[in-house]
Formats: sequence, C-alpha cells, structure tokens
Amino acid sequence: MNITTWNCNLKLQKKYEHIESLNSDITIIQECEKLKQDYFPGVQYFWTGIDEKKGLGVIIKKDSAKVSSFHNKNLIHFLPICTDEINLLGVWAFNHRAKKYGEHADGKTQEAIKYYYDWLQKTPKSIVAGDFNNSIIWDKPSNKDFYNINEKLESIGLTSSYHKVTSDDYGEEKQGTFYHTKNIQKQYHIDYIYTCGMDVKSVNIGLYEDWVQYSDHCPITVEV
Repeated sequence: MNITTWNCNLKLQKKYEHIESLNSDITIIQECEKLKQDYFPGVQYFWTGIDEKKGLGVIIKKDSAKVSSFHNKNLIHFLPICTDEINLLGVWAFNHRAKKYGEHADGKTQEAIKYYYDWLQKTPKSIVAGDFNNSIIWDKPSNKDFYNINEKLESIGLTSSYHKVTSDDYGEEKQGTFYHTKNIQKQYHIDYIYTCGMDVKSVNIGLYEDWVQYSDHCPITVEV
C-alpha cells in the first residue's frame, strides 16, 4: 500500500493527474477545494474546511472508508477517516490562523492529537499524515511544540516514516518537502507520514524540479 501527502497549493482539479500518477491508495491533500465524494473516478474524496476553495482532502481507494463520527469540526483542517482496518487522521495544521474562524476554533496539531488520541488506538493500524506546518527547528525552550507532537505520537506507536527509513535527525533532514516562495535555497521538512502497525518499505519525496511548477510543496510517498 502507498500513502502520499501533498499540499497542492490550490486547484486540485487541474493538478489531479500529477498526484494520481503516484498511484497511491491513500492521498492526503492540503489547500484543495471542496468537491463531491465521487468527483474523481475510482476513488472516494473526503473534504473538510470552511473556505470551499481551500481545505483538507483525503483521497482513498477503499470502498469501506468513511468520515469518523468522532470528527470535531472545531479542530480546523483535521479529518479522521476510518476503514475496516485503519484509522487515519489527515492533517493541515492551521495553528494560530484558525482563530479567525471563531473563539472555539483550533488549528494546533497538539490539540488534535489530544482529542483523537484514544481513537487512533482503536485499530491495530493507524496513520497521522499531512502538512504539519512545523519542525523542531522552530521549537523554543518555553514551547517545544514539535517535540511534544512527536513525543505524543510515539507514545502510541506512531513514528515518522521518513525518519525511520533515513535515520535523519529531526531538523536535519537531507530532503525538504516545502520551498518557501518556491525558492530552492529555502527548503524545510514540514510534511510527515506517521504510521503504526505497518512495515515501512520505502519513502520517496518528489523532486523540486518536477513539482515546483504546481506547488511550493513536494509530495512525500510511503510504501508499507
């Protein structure tokens, strides 16, 4: 099974053929528009968000997939999907920006993990994946945000597939997933695929030169 996450930087309809060419069974897409569940042939498309042009989508081939009844829409751009054997939390961390949607809105990954912590353990296999908009390089002594996110996920057996395969240290990744202002000199690793109960066989990050015309992010794909 292949799992991909990609921030498409809007207009997924026009870019779908490029991400579909990766032939993934599960694809988590950020900054995508609201579409019908059966819009793309042969897959299901689930979406959450407030701006219909710019939310979080999950594309999945399994017919048994559905949005979990635990879905908390106050957690902005976090989408829980369950199948017959996997619980998946799609992520597009909106962080402090979520507050523009109201006092009850929260876009922090830490809060989403806290809320879905027990739900993620209800199946032997689980996935937390997407654009975390975060890296340990931005942690501060008074607020170790990414460190705490990673520690909480690891406490229930969820590990970053990229770091498991490459043995790169957090914050010292050899490959970036995001290029600020599409500048190759400003690369950061902020997209992650955490898995539990799965044997990770390989991890691949799309090349800058292949994807920069479509987005400031490159897709990361994990084979399990």
